[in-house]
Amino acid sequence: MTEIDVAQPRTAHAPPCSRVMITGPGKVEIVHEYLPALGSHDVYAESVVSGISHGTEMAWVAGEAAALHRSWDPQRRIFLDGAGRDFPVAPGYETIARVAALGEAAVGKVNIGDLVTLDRPHGTAHIVPADAAVASRLPAGVDPERAVFFILARVALGGVHDAEVRLGDTVVVVGLGTVGLLVGQLARLAGAAKVIGVDRYPLRLDTADSLGITPVHVATEDDIAVQVRKLCGPQGADVAIEASGSYRGLHEAIRCVRVGGRVVTVASYHGDQNGLRLGEEYHRNRITLVSSMTVNGCPQRAHPSWDLPRLSATARELVITGRVHVDSLVTHRFPFNEAATAYRLIAQRPEETIKVVLTNDK
Repeated sequence: MTEIDVAQPRTAHAPPCSRVMITGPGKVEIVHEYLPALGSHDVYAESVVSGISHGTEMAWVAGEAAALHRSWDPQRRIFLDGAGRDFPVAPGYETIARVAALGEAAVGKVNIGDLVTLDRPHGTAHIVPADAAVASRLPAGVDPERAVFFILARVALGGVHDAEVRLGDTVVVVGLGTVGLLVGQLARLAGAAKVIGVDRYPLRLDTADSLGITPVHVATEDDIAVQVRKLCGPQGADVAIEASGSYRGLHEAIRCVRVGGRVVTVASYHGDQNGLRLGEEYHRNRITLVSSMTVNGCPQRAHPSWDLPRLSATARELVITGRVHVDSLVTHRFPFNEAATAYRLIAQRPEETIKVVLTNDK
């Protein structure tokens, strides 16, 4: 890993910080810089742990993220031909940090030592508004590693809401990474009578089984949709939620549901892929395909009764109370300065991973 010092003047009020940067396809580096001076209404927080997104971040590392190759027009909300965003990219959005210093006006709002959840890129330290720290403060005793899952639990919850799971439904989850395993648990809580999980990796299938999700192994000779119908009946599942991020996975999700069934995507799809054939079951069985998105200016379909703060608070509570189990999902922990090794593991040996986190132990 290359380490880069960013030339900035050091002052007594500008604390140092190291950040993970993706500087090109396959290139992960540590950049050293200084944060802005601590403002009166600000909080300085030092990272404890941050989670790597195996979908979004790995698409940037692979050079396949859609925003690299086309330009997003936020007014018309369409991608246009032409140059997209360029490297470097600061990845990450699942950070747990400990408050280490307070601006004068922040005193009394939060305390030194409080843990806060931050939608911030991977870095050893952060300056955040005090009100944001108050809103994201963790209750005492919550394990920081458990809190890493708050944002992805919200993503999964939004997907289950968009799937409109009904009491007694059969739900298929395609892709049993972190989001898929969270989706499967939430579908059960929403009333699904049976949740079937599809993946190629034994580690993830075994974990799904331990969480009450019936596993279906992709790498067998049996057709996936045929296997699903053996488990739930010849008509197929009521709902499928696609969490693999592959067109082939999406195609199999479509094949697994009944006539008039609902397929919801919670994954991001990157690069040019093969395997999605919309002239087959999608057309013949009149499938409803729904894209689930909880950010990027997309309000929930049940807005305003369900807005982003309510969705986030609900997901957070489910993780804190253990109704959604996450403690077994962290498979690897890497010190912050070994970030490149962590990304390389995910890219080269995904079968060994579910959730990989970066730690910043002092």
